[in-house]
Amino acid sequence: MTSKNKTAVVAIIGPTGTGKTDLSIELAKQFNGEIVALDSRTIYKKMDIGTAKPSVEQQIEVKHHALDLLEPTRFFTVAEYIEIAKEAINTISAQGKLPILCGGTGLYARALLEGIQIPTVKPQTELRAQLDELAKQKGNEELHSRLAEIDPVSAARLNVNDLRRIIRALEVSIISGKPFSQLATQVESPFQTTWIGLNWNDRDLHKKILTERLNKHLQAGLLEEVTKLWPNSNYQAVLSNSINYKEFIPHINGSESLDEACTQCIRNNFQLARKQMIWFRTRPFINWILIDETHSFTNTMDKSTKMLPDYLLHR
Repeated sequence: MTSKNKTAVVAIIGPTGTGKTDLSIELAKQFNGEIVALDSRTIYKKMDIGTAKPSVEQQIEVKHHALDLLEPTRFFTVAEYIEIAKEAINTISAQGKLPILCGGTGLYARALLEGIQIPTVKPQTELRAQLDELAKQKGNEELHSRLAEIDPVSAARLNVNDLRRIIRALEVSIISGKPFSQLATQVESPFQTTWIGLNWNDRDLHKKILTERLNKHLQAGLLEEVTKLWPNSNYQAVLSNSINYKEFIPHINGSESLDEACTQCIRNNFQLARKQMIWFRTRPFINWILIDETHSFTNTMDKSTKMLPDYLLHR
């Protein structure tokens, strides 16, 4: 605990393809830590290769939390994640170990570590199905318009094509009787967070790394993983909204070549990295390490260690 009675945590964040997992594991080994995933897709069982989930060997080496929480049959709410992650952090800290958060889902990081209180309305399966059907019949614009009527603030913030979040905002607003935007409030965070961000300065090099990673995933059986999961209709909503899965669906269905699917997959990963950095750049408290300027993992590890406050170095 810090002097303010806040639980000390380290957050390893940044866009996809920057080596966050390897760094978090090495820090955990050096500072007696355990890892809590900050990722909206590794929470799903069976989605292993495409989510770049820590391997079985890595999970044996260092204990991980907030992985494999549920089957990919529905979307996980931020409120659900916060509840599970907080419990994991408290358990790790109570054992005298260092909680290390690792991942690239900015919304999870903000809600958990910056003290954003998220509405706790549980998923409403029937209502979601009705809204989804309405979108299929009348288009996303219809749902976006309905959201604008009851919660103009959320409607203005959400793109008309962000169907999943539009449905969630409608769901919460309808069930709670209050606009979704009024239910998310700022509270004091219970954590004293040391933020370490990993990124590439050279975008072309980053794209090359993402391409190499996809090739490794394909060699490890990514296409087989998607092919096995896709026939299950209960999984299709999540898979259709998950990078490294949705790109291969046209190929599985016979409408695209494997090369076309891979090209789209690399493009989507690169666009995801750009979107992640748009959010992360707004957080002035993040200590950044540019991977292509450190030249080696050892140097990245050394820089990360120097960013840790004294109360963590001398625990």
